Amino acid sequence: MASVSGNEVSRKGWIAGLIWFCFSIVLILLLSVQDKEWLIDGKNIKNICDLKAYVESEDIRDAGIAITIPLFFPFVYLLVWKKQHHGFLYLTLFSIFAFWLWRFFLRYQFCL
Repeated sequence: MASVSGNEVSRKGWIAGLIWFCFSIVLILLLSVQDKEWLIDGKNIKNICDLKAYVESEDIRDAGIAITIPLFFPFVYLLVWKKQHHGFLYLTLFSIFAFWLWRFFLRYQFCL
């Protein structure tokens, strides 16, 4: 059995990271969907910007943001308290954060 140094990720770490990544993506997808997003058909309403312009809908992103913020707690724990610094952890954290940022904020900023 090979020994694992401080900067290598064990097999359990990879599997746990992959499961957490998939869980995070699904949760972010479910909680960032707008109320009437199913109306986007590609004909009359082509994208999220058209939806915001034509359809009166409640913006429920605040609740989704509050619920998904704890997804980042395991990464903060590993980085700050456990002092585990390896590429897989940074890549997973950056990927989840970028997807979270896109789904909750950035895709609406281009609707000016």
